Amino acid sequence: MNKKSRFTILSIAACIFTIVFAAGFAYSISITNASGITSSKVTNKGSENKAVDTKIKKLNSNSYNILVMGDSLARGTGDETNSGFANDFSKLWKSKTKKSIDVTNIAVNGDVSSGLLNIVKSKQTLQYVQDSNMIFISIGGNEIKNFKNSSTVPSAVQTDSLKTVENKYMKNLSDVFKLIRSRNQNSIIVFIGLYNPFGSELTEDKLELLNEWNYKTDQLVSSDDNAIYIPTYDLFKYNSGNYFAADNFHPNSIGYEAISKRMFEALKNYK
Repeated sequence: MNKKSRFTILSIAACIFTIVFAAGFAYSISITNASGITSSKVTNKGSENKAVDTKIKKLNSNSYNILVMGDSLARGTGDETNSGFANDFSKLWKSKTKKSIDVTNIAVNGDVSSGLLNIVKSKQTLQYVQDSNMIFISIGGNEIKNFKNSSTVPSAVQTDSLKTVENKYMKNLSDVFKLIRSRNQNSIIVFIGLYNPFGSELTEDKLELLNEWNYKTDQLVSSDDNAIYIPTYDLFKYNSGNYFAADNFHPNSIGYEAISKRMFEALKNYK
């Protein structure tokens, strides 16, 4: 093979590489710019995971629609069966409706109340809210991580700081409820209370703050005539050895199933 032929082959190869690289780079940019919100839609027939596109769409009005929002607990993180309390609950709720049950999960791992509020403000979420029969919310777990603060800051200063976090959380949660009710007055809102994932590592003063946090949340939820608060503190306090996943923060499948059963018991008289 002469030098001219080798040069021609190398030039062609270089062009092909450039085209492939450019296409791959463009594709990576398109992924980076895509929406970070994902939806897991589960029906009685099975499940699928797909990205929520930018087109505003309605849920199937012929189905019993359950919308799940909030943090990793709402997402089902830690459940080795990939079910979570929402899907466990939907299996129990089959006895209450002749419709197929669709579970749309827009929860975000690591989210806090301000993030949830931003999600609820979106047109897509408000459309989901409008078309939902039940709305499950779990939020606050990432905010109470501050309760385990072991810094040398004086306890009085820490308490004031945590109170500020609590007050902001309560305001965000109140705004979330207002937005939901602006689009759907009839949907049942089910709020999952917080448990203590830190066991004896949480000092008495921090436990008192956690209990106050739950109490105020319960009051806010209960002020809505069509909403219900589901406590979980006692479930995990007395079953910590069985209900936690390997990370000792999220529930495992047994823990999620316990939450779903409590939800069903609280809601079984609803139509």
